[in-house]
Amino acid sequence: MKYLIHVLILFYLLPLSVFANTKGIISNDVTKSNKTTLTVAIAEGGYYPFYYKEKDTLKGLSVDIINYIKVNSHFDFNFITLQWPRALDLVARGKVDLILTLFKTPKRKQIYYFIEPSYGSEINQLFSLTDTDIDFTGQLTQLAPYAIGTLREYSYGKAFDQAQYLKKRPALTEEVLLKLLLNKQIDMLIGNPFKFSRLINHEQLNTKVRAIMPYVAMTPVYMVLTKERKDSHTIKQTLEQLIQQLKSTPSYQELLDKYQLNFK
Repeated sequence: MKYLIHVLILFYLLPLSVFANTKGIISNDVTKSNKTTLTVAIAEGGYYPFYYKEKDTLKGLSVDIINYIKVNSHFDFNFITLQWPRALDLVARGKVDLILTLFKTPKRKQIYYFIEPSYGSEINQLFSLTDTDIDFTGQLTQLAPYAIGTLREYSYGKAFDQAQYLKKRPALTEEVLLKLLLNKQIDMLIGNPFKFSRLINHEQLNTKVRAIMPYVAMTPVYMVLTKERKDSHTIKQTLEQLIQQLKSTPSYQELLDKYQLNFK
């Protein structure tokens, strides 16, 4: 009789395990020991609103995407803060697994696996000194006379990247670019307006530096995976499944609204 009761209990519980994953979500009931840890490179100083620190807590759209993947997969993540060029190099060589918030270019596609689909979009904007008269209506040729500060190893959209006639002056950080602008070593700089607006406000430079409209470009951003891991293809498939799954939910639109990245 006891054996019969035991069988009935097992039969009763069986459907719970069989149908637990009917929505395609990988079960989050995974012990820590079964987790595969992936290292994630992020840039020094953060990249608001994609990732940034608030009271020693890492926040942002990219972080929320990573947390969603963590909950719904067997992956765990370890964030590593690096200078941007070094981060790109280490992921290319397989010393770091992932990098966040990257634009897709033909050169980069040869080096990294881009996780499809993109998980957001970024706008790039020009900034100049308030006493500088620059006429810009959206045509990049209008910028030919000026020296433009850029970040090393960053992409600003296909049109800007391929505009060889532009005088681009690369620097390592946004802070350096801002100093170059204030010292009139460049005429303008280009970058993420969220990041630069926060920096300008923090340095109380609102009367000295202005944003120029219109935006230069709006470009999809991707999570990027090294090609050097033996299990890269499997990881890529899982990450793509989960990002696609998240983007199909109302929660994704709420995240875009939360970080003011819903440009529709």
